[in-house]
Amino acid sequence: TLTGLFYFFFSKEHTGVFGKISRVGIWFLMVSFGAAFGFAVMGRISLLIGRFYDLIQFSGSQY
Repeated sequence: TLTGLFYFFFSKEHTGVFGKISRVGIWFLMVSFGAAFGFAVMGRISLLIGRFYDLIQFSGSQY
């Protein structure tokens, strides 16, 4: 969002209203990066569960 860009605008000191807007930008960035990391971990664990399921399924006596 636009508030995230205000955080990276270093030409102006982050005080007053500009500082509050940039602080909201920090929170938006933290939430979005945290969600992206969580989805990546969840996807990798889902792949791992699928591999374990295949290993258990194909470890029977009929193979």
